[in-house]
Amino acid sequence: MRIVFILSFILLIFPVFAADDSAKKSEKKEAKWEFVSEDNGLKLYEREHEGSDIKEVRATVTYQGTIQEAVDIMFDRLKHPEIFKYISYSDVLKKNDRCDWSYNRISAPVATDRDYYVKSCRVDNKDGSVSITWVPFDDPKYPVTDKFVRVKENKGFYKFTQVEPDKIKVDYYIYNDPGGSLPVFVKNIASRQAVPDTLWTLHKEIMKRRAASKK
Repeated sequence: MRIVFILSFILLIFPVFAADDSAKKSEKKEAKWEFVSEDNGLKLYEREHEGSDIKEVRATVTYQGTIQEAVDIMFDRLKHPEIFKYISYSDVLKKNDRCDWSYNRISAPVATDRDYYVKSCRVDNKDGSVSITWVPFDDPKYPVTDKFVRVKENKGFYKFTQVEPDKIKVDYYIYNDPGGSLPVFVKNIASRQAVPDTLWTLHKEIMKRRAASKK
């Protein structure tokens, strides 16, 4: 169970980035999404990933908030260890007005700690929605060591759509291979558990920041 926890929180913070239009085009040739579950309006899906036994996961949910509130949290990188339970360390190596390049570590009570680099970018879509995408990159500042297992692949996106003045629809996608010798079924279970946690944690932080601003 501790292994599932650490994998869940790898997914928790860094889902994958994909541009809105290109993702739609690529899906036409890929496997169909299969419905997994629905809880409190959050719908969860998964599908096969070409060349891998690890499945892609996506979800959709609508709740109170604004696009800017959500975007601000996702780029508040140095606060992620405070927001997300198992993020132990985050370092921003580079940043501009659209993207940041960060190194991150995951720590859990039982499984081996993980680390990874991700380049995260804001994409303003033609329909007024905003995507936050991320993909892996590499940098010599934090080389691979025996102390941490380097995440093999981590890509995905959030897409935030303002459906009412104070309500956002969140579309989320992730494909993640946490590396190591863990059984594939454990990795897939972790994905299914992590995605709802990711989305509800984001909503909780939006509400927390609003309450703090009123004090």
